[in-house]
Amino acid sequence: MAFYLLFACGVLGGILGGMGMGGGTLLIPLLTLAGVPQNIAQGLNLLSFLPMSVPALAVHARNGLLDKKGLAWIVLPALLFSAAGAFAAAYLPAAVLRRGFGVFLLALSVVPLRAGLKKPEKIRKKFSA
Repeated sequence: MAFYLLFACGVLGGILGGMGMGGGTLLIPLLTLAGVPQNIAQGLNLLSFLPMSVPALAVHARNGLLDKKGLAWIVLPALLFSAAGAFAAAYLPAAVLRRGFGVFLLALSVVPLRAGLKKPEKIRKKFSA
């Protein structure tokens, strides 16, 4: 039964991650609710990021939704911080990771509110009728 629960967590997180919507935001809480220690859940999330992000990036590029001008300024820090996060997940106590992730989720929930839920013009034009 535990296998099916973990499999369902992976599928749900993978679907969101494959769409480029932050599957880890869902995957980590699901895994911890399923009994996986916080540091293992965060490490698995970081490990699963690359295979999920490559197809998502290809789909967004094919749909013309990538602004390639500043791509290096996003990709390089993301890779560095992903590696740092992987090391942190391996060595920090689960309680520290749990609290830090909670603060991250709270901060993440404020960003759309401050942005006024505005869509970039390019996306609005592409998907409006």
